[in-house]
Amino acid sequence: MGALKRGVAALAVVCCAAGPASQWARAAAADPAAELLEAAKKAFDGRRYGRATSLAKRVARRYPASPAAEEAMLVRIDAEFERGKLPRAYQTCEEMLQAYPRSKHRTAVLRRELKIGDALTRQQARVLLFRLSRLDEGVNVLKSVIEHAPFGPLADDAVLAIADAYLGAGKHEEARDYYDRLLRDYPTSELALRARVSQALCDYRMSDKAPHDVAPAERARRELAVLSRVSDDQTMTRRMAEMRDLLARSDYDTGLFYVRRGNVEGAARYMKAVASKYPKSEYAGRAKRILEAIRAAQAEEKP
Repeated sequence: MGALKRGVAALAVVCCAAGPASQWARAAAADPAAELLEAAKKAFDGRRYGRATSLAKRVARRYPASPAAEEAMLVRIDAEFERGKLPRAYQTCEEMLQAYPRSKHRTAVLRRELKIGDALTRQQARVLLFRLSRLDEGVNVLKSVIEHAPFGPLADDAVLAIADAYLGAGKHEEARDYYDRLLRDYPTSELALRARVSQALCDYRMSDKAPHDVAPAERARRELAVLSRVSDDQTMTRRMAEMRDLLARSDYDTGLFYVRRGNVEGAARYMKAVASKYPKSEYAGRAKRILEAIRAAQAEEKP
């Protein structure tokens, strides 16, 4: 009896000494799917992404009903991303969302789609001797994030990413539409202030393309004036000064047009507007000099 007790005690000591790591190893050995998943993770950690992808696929193929199969798809997505196989990584994301619609990893998958879409918008594809933008491809991936969870925690991030992608590509009208969508659909988002600033920047850039249409610049100036009161961002202050000069130049150029046509009244009206509305602008001083010349000319004409 004493020998039996000593044997049980010795077994207990061995089990305790084994610890959690050995218990996990035994569990993995007992579950071939878990063992294969662990091998895929180790390959990924060792930056052997091709090997990690192959092992992760094997888990899903051999043990589709195992809980390890779902996690293996995450490993596969990450490995494909690291290999630069962005469209393939996105396809795997979509396969996982379809195969496991109630997955606890759903938000994690959408976060990966957001990352993939953002990366695609910055990437170029090589076609023969040409390198073509993958902007549209990336935007479509970002749109899918919104479609999967339009009121989820990543929807506003996806909308902002699309807007930023268009802004970076010089597509200011499209960018402005998406900044506006973020403000309209997600008014309480932490990204709202950033969207308003970027939207004003779009207006400013659009005014550069159509210098005779001052409406976008005026809209941007008003918006930045409001934002400058709730933020100390120096960029907004600089943009306001630039737009002030743009608007002043527009009125100044119109006044010069009337000067050349000999329309003194029209010229004086616009020069007065420049001097009074934009006193800090470089054009204010020019306008004042022209007004002085107009007054002097009018004085000489009097009998």
